[in-house]
Amino acid sequence: MDEAKLLEFLSRLGYITKDQVQKAISSKEKNEDIITTLLRLGFMDDEKLLDFYTKYTPQKLWKGDLKSINIPAEILNKIPQDILKKHLIAPVSYQDGKLTIVTVNPFNQSAINELRFASKIDNIVSYAAPKKTIEDILNRLYPQTQDILEEISEVSEIEIETSESELSLDTISKEAGEAPIVRLANFLIMEAVNLGASDIHVEPQEKKLVVRYRVDGVLRIFHEFPINIKDALTARLKIMANLDISERRKPQDGRIRAKIGNKKVDLRVSTVPVVYGEKIVMRIQEAEKYLSVRLEDLGFEPDDLEKFRKAIWTPWGMILVTGPTGSGKTTTLYAALMERNKPDVNIMTAEDPVEVSIPGLNQVQVNERIGLTFATVLRAFLRQDPDIILIGEIRDTETAEIGIRAALTGHLVFSTLHTNDAPSSITRLVDMGIEPFLVGSSIILVVAQRLVRKLCPKCKLVDDTPKEALVRLGVLKSLDENITIYKANPKGCDECKGTGYKGRTAVHEILEVDEEMRKLIVRGATAEDIRELAKRKGMRTIYEAGILKVRRGITDIAEVERVLAK
Repeated sequence: MDEAKLLEFLSRLGYITKDQVQKAISSKEKNEDIITTLLRLGFMDDEKLLDFYTKYTPQKLWKGDLKSINIPAEILNKIPQDILKKHLIAPVSYQDGKLTIVTVNPFNQSAINELRFASKIDNIVSYAAPKKTIEDILNRLYPQTQDILEEISEVSEIEIETSESELSLDTISKEAGEAPIVRLANFLIMEAVNLGASDIHVEPQEKKLVVRYRVDGVLRIFHEFPINIKDALTARLKIMANLDISERRKPQDGRIRAKIGNKKVDLRVSTVPVVYGEKIVMRIQEAEKYLSVRLEDLGFEPDDLEKFRKAIWTPWGMILVTGPTGSGKTTTLYAALMERNKPDVNIMTAEDPVEVSIPGLNQVQVNERIGLTFATVLRAFLRQDPDIILIGEIRDTETAEIGIRAALTGHLVFSTLHTNDAPSSITRLVDMGIEPFLVGSSIILVVAQRLVRKLCPKCKLVDDTPKEALVRLGVLKSLDENITIYKANPKGCDECKGTGYKGRTAVHEILEVDEEMRKLIVRGATAEDIRELAKRKGMRTIYEAGILKVRRGITDIAEVERVLAK
């Protein structure tokens, strides 16, 4: 139904007058929906609108409520908020490629086509709802700045551990005068911690400031703010991290130590200049989590745990933990160090940055600007009578060489590399210029790991994938095998906040270096040669480890396919 027909219909039914029809046509703004115009001018209200749809197009009226709304994070990220707000549209569900929306005018095909084009979702079904309902849904999905500021006005301040002597008087007075921004910065940190997020992204765009949280490994937009608060919020976060607020052209790294209730939280802060300002990413680390974590909690299969534990109690050698950023390497290393953290063991760590301060560990923060590099710190460590050394990351040949020589001279060395799997870590060190005989003689174990989301125990569903496909994927060993495979519920539940997943666990690929493997490495073997020998000796690839988690009902095939390469 086009606009002229809709106006004529509303007029004939007595909802608006003919005079109001003419005024609406002349007052309609460019690209504005005609029902939105009527609501703006006060010629229609929610009561009239609901009455009209109930009486004359009941099949078009949305009968759901706020509790039934279910939009996956990745779909929300694809839907532009400006289109939703402009046309008074709200998404309410997404299933099997079909997006259901509610709008004040379900007959406005041009608005639906605009949304279809922008979101790249072809199958969109529209229903009618009053303006208030749509605004309530949008506020729930995309909370507004003012609402948040009002909501947090009573929230107690979080304690930021900082030294006022490092801040200028001008900065402190400016900070004190910006109470709403101070509250907003505190609120974002508290909300992210309470949601169990691992990262906070504050991203300036052309016309808005977007805040995203990474929860269970998936980034999702949680807030969009007016662009005019960008500089104030950025400055506030930089002040909290003791960064230079006048320097906007160079990347900066800092740290915020906060206490939220009884919970101590460390935030690793990184700023990078982008086109529309500075993007800030804060990695959240909760000290208590690291202090209480045990190797048994990390998702190791029993046989892999035995291999890893045997390695960390070896008197000397190098243990590498590899994987991309955010794959849980730090947690694994800290759990290993906590197990060895005894009064008779001298543990020295060189980190950039120090993720969490742990009693009993001698932790050094690398600072390359003043020449305190990994290599410099390691040389000093060797004169400090260490038993165990942790190198935060092997970035260059010099660091690798010193670490390997330390491993060969009676020290147990832990470190990380950014490689895709365990065998390629060996060849990466050789490519960096380390002699194969040094690599083969020093490495005792390599752990490659990734994090996969765990199925929500309350709402997970039985996977109805045909048995033939499950056998092909390696989930079932044969057509005769009868085990129940589960998958995430696309609708989710309150427990998992509509995602179908709750929490994460690690999957591991563990490469043991025995005498035969050592000889192969010394001969300059390729990653493929090393992988073949390791598999013959019983190494479970990272994909196979993921499939094992599927067989046990911990995760589903979709998550393994998303995170792990076959």
